[in-house]
Amino acid sequence: MNALISPESLQFEQGLAQVRDDRTRGAAELARVCLRLLVDSALTIAATSTADWRCSLMERAERLAECRPSMAAIRHLVECWQAAAIPPVSALPLDEARRIAAAVGHDLIEQSRQATEQAAEQLARFLGAGRVLMTHSLSSTIMRVFTRLAAQGVTAIVTESRPLYEGRRLAERLSALDISTTLITDAQMGLFVARAHAVVVGADSRLPDGSLINKAGTYLLALAARDQGVPFYVCSERFKQRQPAWGDPVFEQMNPGELDAPGWAGVTVENVYFDRTPARLISRWFDEQGSEAV
Repeated sequence: MNALISPESLQFEQGLAQVRDDRTRGAAELARVCLRLLVDSALTIAATSTADWRCSLMERAERLAECRPSMAAIRHLVECWQAAAIPPVSALPLDEARRIAAAVGHDLIEQSRQATEQAAEQLARFLGAGRVLMTHSLSSTIMRVFTRLAAQGVTAIVTESRPLYEGRRLAERLSALDISTTLITDAQMGLFVARAHAVVVGADSRLPDGSLINKAGTYLLALAARDQGVPFYVCSERFKQRQPAWGDPVFEQMNPGELDAPGWAGVTVENVYFDRTPARLISRWFDEQGSEAV
């Protein structure tokens, strides 16, 4: 099949597959990857007219928007690009349309980066020095919070975040920042949460009712935090807001083989990657514009 596909199309298909299969990067990072794929497509996709180019590009945008349904940032940023890049250029010559659409993509990538940095700054400033912070999974936004607090005596409690142990990678990065870190199994959440001044997590999506979609296990950590009187803070950019028109959220299921369980007769292995934390368990949401109690 690859012999029948152009190198440019093959590059897009490979990029799309990488986003769909990625288990290490968070929603914001993958959303920016999708925008870069759209920028590359805008500049290089084969077309004989602006109308043909627009049709092919919109089809790719739709596929990217739907490739990770638990990650609102991908769909949100792709739709922002569609709205800002396509209508203004539909009547322009093809070369000019390519240039403008690519520029819109680059601008949105930068907006996303800045929003992530600003959201992390909001939470870091709120927390202040000398805090013990507990987290789950590996959020690029929360990593930026720790980076800002590294010189201010922050310490960390980090869950392994199974099945792929991204918490171990976070612990390694915190060690490189000389942040004292305790790494625990996910099952020890309830034992350790009382030692923290706060729980801090990123977000894959924020739902219209203020609840959170994030790595499975976040809900359990929020329950433990509420039971023991520890505040639970979520930090993410506003691009992760899920729109009501999108319908009910989807909780992605990944390869059961990641659990490395034997094939016992009558045993079904489930590997749901995301869960929903109700708004009532969230103390505050932080984003690039500030914070709000839920």
